[in-house]
Amino acid sequence: MRQALKDQEVGLDPHFRYRGKNQTRVEAFTDAAFALGITLIVLSSSVPDTFKDLWLSVREIIPFGICVILVMVIWYQHYLYFLKYGLQDRMIITLNTILIFLILVYVYPLKFLARFLFELVLALSSRNFDILSEMFGPEGGINDMKYLMVLYGLGAALIFFTLALMHLYAGKKKEELKLNEYELFVTQTGSRQNLLMALVPALSVILALIDFQSTTLNQSVAGFTYFLYPPIMIINGFRREKKRKQLIKKLNLK
Repeated sequence: MRQALKDQEVGLDPHFRYRGKNQTRVEAFTDAAFALGITLIVLSSSVPDTFKDLWLSVREIIPFGICVILVMVIWYQHYLYFLKYGLQDRMIITLNTILIFLILVYVYPLKFLARFLFELVLALSSRNFDILSEMFGPEGGINDMKYLMVLYGLGAALIFFTLALMHLYAGKKKEELKLNEYELFVTQTGSRQNLLMALVPALSVILALIDFQSTTLNQSVAGFTYFLYPPIMIINGFRREKKRKQLIKKLNLK
């Protein structure tokens, strides 16, 4: 699929000189890892033996869809990165290996959290919290949400931080890659965007670990932290896009 997107020039910036249009072994291996991650999300659900089990499986369609979308968002960033720079040295292979590891570990807390949030919405509307109780087990409780938020937040923060490091490294290789002023700006935009994406879940983890003398308050504050994403990303995107257009005009790019 990656090569097909490259051939059709999907997601290409006409002002950027793409250096990785040929498929590499690193990309092929990474695609297999992403496919395995999605497979693990599917296999985490057992085969239904009764109608009740079948109904529960159908209820998991929406959480599964959310998980696939989030994983594909990360994959698309990876696709654009290697398309832009085509780097395959030791540092990139190391960072890419770390990214693969994080993705494969991240899918389980992602799937659990997506299912929990979906079941929470249904429980609040029906006032039936039996499934939520089953998810955390007889000995579990709301305190377990603290560790769920920490696991999810760490995974998300480390993934986007790794992507930010990959963009920072590409910026340092500007002479070898022969990045012009516009391409360097786009590279810096990528590193800033991923750093912001990493800071929000990192903040959520910190807030989840702070003792507010109320477990419910701990999880509420940590969860609502993710509502910072829209304003932060919209403001950053608006500012960077404005500067990008000014740079295009300044460099007289067509």
